[in-house]
Order: sequence, then C-alpha cells, then structure tokens
Amino acid sequence: MTTFHKFIFCLLASSCTVATVAVAQQDTTHYELGAVEVFGKPAEVYAAGSRVFSLDSSYLQTYSSASLAEALQTRTPLYLKSYGASGLSSVSFRGTSASHTAVLWNGLNIAIPSLGQNDFATLPLSGVGDVAVQHGAAGATYGSGAIGGAVMLNSPDYTEKGFRAALQQEVGSFGRYYSHISAGYSSEKIAVGGSAYRQQAQNNFWYRNAGKFGAPRERMAHAGVAQHGFTQDVTWHLSPKTNLAFSSWYTYTDRELQPAMGAADNNAAQLDKNLRLLTSFGHNSRWGQTSIKAAYFSDFLHYTDNHNNSRTDIGTWQLQAEQTYTYGRRWSLKGGLNLQYFDAAVDGYGGKVTEKRAAAFALFRYEPVQRLALSLNLRQAFVEGFNPVPTPTLGANWKFARFGQHYISVKGNVSGSYRVPTLNERFWRPGGNPDLKPEQGWNYEAGLRHLFAKGAVVVETEATAYTILLDNWVQWTDTGVGYWTPLNLQKVQSQGLEFSSRVSAKAGKAVVGAAAGYAFTSSEQVKSYEGAAAELHRQLPYVPLHKATFSTDASYRTWRFIGNLTYTGRRYTTANNSESMPGFTLLGLSVGKQFKLGRHQLHTTLRTDNATNTRYQTMVNRAMPPRSYTFSLRYII
Repeated sequence: MTTFHKFIFCLLASSCTVATVAVAQQDTTHYELGAVEVFGKPAEVYAAGSRVFSLDSSYLQTYSSASLAEALQTRTPLYLKSYGASGLSSVSFRGTSASHTAVLWNGLNIAIPSLGQNDFATLPLSGVGDVAVQHGAAGATYGSGAIGGAVMLNSPDYTEKGFRAALQQEVGSFGRYYSHISAGYSSEKIAVGGSAYRQQAQNNFWYRNAGKFGAPRERMAHAGVAQHGFTQDVTWHLSPKTNLAFSSWYTYTDRELQPAMGAADNNAAQLDKNLRLLTSFGHNSRWGQTSIKAAYFSDFLHYTDNHNNSRTDIGTWQLQAEQTYTYGRRWSLKGGLNLQYFDAAVDGYGGKVTEKRAAAFALFRYEPVQRLALSLNLRQAFVEGFNPVPTPTLGANWKFARFGQHYISVKGNVSGSYRVPTLNERFWRPGGNPDLKPEQGWNYEAGLRHLFAKGAVVVETEATAYTILLDNWVQWTDTGVGYWTPLNLQKVQSQGLEFSSRVSAKAGKAVVGAAAGYAFTSSEQVKSYEGAAAELHRQLPYVPLHKATFSTDASYRTWRFIGNLTYTGRRYTTANNSESMPGFTLLGLSVGKQFKLGRHQLHTTLRTDNATNTRYQTMVNRAMPPRSYTFSLRYII
C-alpha cells in the first residue's frame, strides 16, 4: 500500500473517532413490502422506456450479511457465475459479458479499470442502503460498459431524527460467522452515520467430486474466506438549500480460491482491498440543482498460487459536475461533465500505466401531457487513443388506458452503447493488444405494464421484449505460442423476453406479497471476423436460455416469512455448444420474529439456503455448497 493510501486510512480513522456512526435502515413493527416496479424512482427520471427494478427493504434486512451476487442471483433475471463458494462472481445481463454491466455507487462507476468489471462476491449488502437495477443499454447515462444494464448502489439514507444503533450477530453452517454494528445520529443541521462488519467462513462442506472416478464424497479443504469493512456517511446542511456530504466505503476480502473438481490444489489465494471515498456538494437555486462530486477509488488485488505472484494496485480519480433545471412537471434537463484519471501499477503490464477519460452528457425528460413521458439522452466520451461515437437514447412511457382500477402503459426505447477496451486487454504482457477497437452496439426494447390497485391490493405486471446488436466484441484467443491475446472477433446478437408480476395485499395486521419473474435470453454470435464458422448461431457459453424466480414475503404482527425459489436452465460451457451443464432449482426460506425489550427491539431470524440440498454448479467443475442454515440476532436501540 502506498504512503498516500496509508494517509487516507489515518484520515478516515480520525474522522471515525470524532463522528458518531450511523444506523442502517430503520426497522418498524410491520415490515413493509416495497413495490418491485413503480415508475417515478430517481433512477427512472431520465430512463423513459426502460425497466428499473429495486430490491425491497425487507429482503435487504433479512439478507444483509449476503453479497450482492447472492441477492441478484435470487431476485433478478441476471445470471451470476461463481467459481465456487469462495471464488470470484461475475454477471451476465441480457446475454452480455461481465464487462457489459456498469456498477455505480452514489452515481459514479466503480468498475476496476484493469478488468472493466466488478467481483460481485466482494460487494456486501451491508455496505449499501438500496439496490436498483436498470435493464438494457444505458451508455448515454452511465458511460462505458453499460450495455446489458446497470446496477446502482447508494449509501443508506439517514433521515430519521435522533440517535439509533444496531448490533447483529450471525452464525451458520460450514464455519460461518458474521458480525455487524451500525449507529447514527441526525438533526436538522447534520446527519452522520456508519457501520462496520466482519465475516469469516471455512466453507468446509461435503460434496461429490465429479472430477474423480466414481464421484467420491469429499470435504472441501481450500475455500476459506475472511472479510471485513466499514462505511461512513456525513451530511452537513449548510443552509436549507445547500449541503455538503462525505462518504466512504472500504472492503477487505482474503480468500482461498476453491480448486476445480478433479484438479490438483495449487494453493491459489487472492487478497482484495477496495477503498471508495466521495465528497459531494449540492445546491438549489432559481437556476436549478447543482451537484458536484469528487471521488477517489483505490483497488488493490494480490493473487498467488504455487507458480504465480501478481499484484494490481490502481487509483481512480473522478470528478462529476451536473446542473439540473426543472420546469414544473413538464420537463427537466440535466447537463454534466465527467472526468476520470487512472493510475495503474500492475505487475502484468511491465510498468505504470496512466489514462485520462472525459465525457459530456445531456439528459432531457419531457411530459407533453400527464400520461406521456419522453426522454432524450446523449453522451459523448473522450478517451486517449480512441474516438467513441456519441451514444444517444430515446425512450417513452405512455399510460394509454385506464379501466376502473386497471392502468395499462406501453413503453419503448432505442439506445446506443459502447465499451472501451480494459487496461488488461491493451497492456497485459504478453498478449495485450493496443490496437483493439471499442465495442459498440444498439439496443431496442418495447413492453407493456399493467397496474391494478384496489384498496389494500396492488398487482403489478410487466413484459418486455428486447434485442441487442453488439459489434467488435472482444474475445481472448489462444495464440498457439504459449499465451492468449484479445481480438475484435465477432458480432453478437442478444434478444429475449422478460416478464415479472407482483401482488401485495394487507388485511389487518397481516401483509403478504408474492412475485414471479421469467427471462428468456438468446445470445448468439451472428458474424465472425476470424475463427470457426461452427460457432455461429450458437448460444454463448454460460448464458442460460431460461431463468425464473418466485418469491414470497409475509408478515403478521411480529412474525416475518420470506421464501425464494430460483430456476436456472441449461448452460453451454463451450462455444460450439458441444458440452453443457444441466439446469437447477434452488429454494431459500427464512422466518423471523421481533421482540420488544422496553424501547429497544430484538430481531431473530432463522434462514436456510439451498433447502432442497440440490447439487449444482454455476461454473463447470466448481462445487457449490449443499443445504445450509443461518441463525441471526439483531438488537436495535
């Protein structure tokens, strides 16, 4: 770690000593079942025609010790590929690759520049306040990599006046322990809060080793994980129209990388340290809302095995300025500028690499009549050595019919997108290709939404059809002389259908809800610039044609129940579709009860994951845990 990074940590430690740490989301006697898709969330303001999904608060509270990978796998159409219980976890969104999904924290992209993606296993739910997912290309809004979609993470919102605190302890199967503490204080002038967590798991579960003759039953011996981290958020209301905020998020993950079944254990291990610092300024005036954000991200990765020792240490500086002007309810215009600077010290590059990027964007929303919302967005990126084309987005939502308590809307959008090659793809030695072209594509989607609301019963249903055409797709290829190199090898078309429906109702002290979702994803190579024609019009590896989810939420007085059922279809593991893995179904259940201890509360939760003890894999020959149990106590002041 550099001297500068050590200084940053000392500064954070000092600020933690002075500031009172803050509580996460407030718990109440009744557990609210948040709506799954409701137009009007902040992420949707300039995303007319797009589908936006938010994880509800009751789920986030119950599974707060889980990773973002586990949450998205359970409740969304995304497919998360995990290299075992302790391995890396990457995402496939609408048939695209992991580098085609943007991940944002408080509005800024946190993808690691060397990889162009995030390891979702190292992003804990305990570090965020809410999670939203935007489906489809969003390059005009979020920049490079937002082709399949975007995952938006935000810090907890500390708005409740006074002091709150919570302490949580969990114990689970396979040597798993989790501790979490949060506290906070809010007044009219200041809101300050934070949290800290620690987790460890031996992951010493029994499994059938399919890589050996007879598939003997063995105990996993090299899959331990140790994680800890903290968050801190401070907001000063300098005046009724001006505020200044500081946020930090640090995660530390030290893990043994689980070997593939049938392969010798090479003692692979990886250490990840990720520090994210953000200062933001906001001001309201007659000219609209002014927002300025300055951030520093530090991403450190150290990989070792019996034959390799590789370090990656990258610092990212970001500055984003936005000005939003809203005229009544009719239209809103946001213009802004984003600047990025990468400073990468990577052993595989043979020297330090720096890069500057910039982007100018304009987002426009117009509602000519109350039932029609239009958005027109445009982004122009500037990257050293590249000349990305402008990326526009045109979208519309039209609430065209109402029959009693039934509301029907139609939506659609056309979006351009792009991805600049990552630092690894260009500078890795040997194999890096500085002559790569940016990936560029177009996304078309249309859908219907139905809403029924009568009394305490709400039913929401949405269906979307889409197609993505992405050119100059980058693929790592074996050179035949001992190393691999990335090339712009193919054009890929992904098309599919997404369906979701949710019903919620309240009767007296009982609140119940159920949701179902289905995604059909066809993702194929339709043109090859080099390579075998046998791979054309074949489903891309690790993209399931079918994925379905079903979830239930129910609360009665002080009891709460959550159920999650997930089906993932067959996935091919080779480009010519000659080999595949069978589909699997996973069931998760949890039951909790709340106790009042004077003015305080005690929440108990018993949870089981993979309740049916299914044998499955998300990556070939990577064993996943069998049935497991977790018991949690959460004490709230």
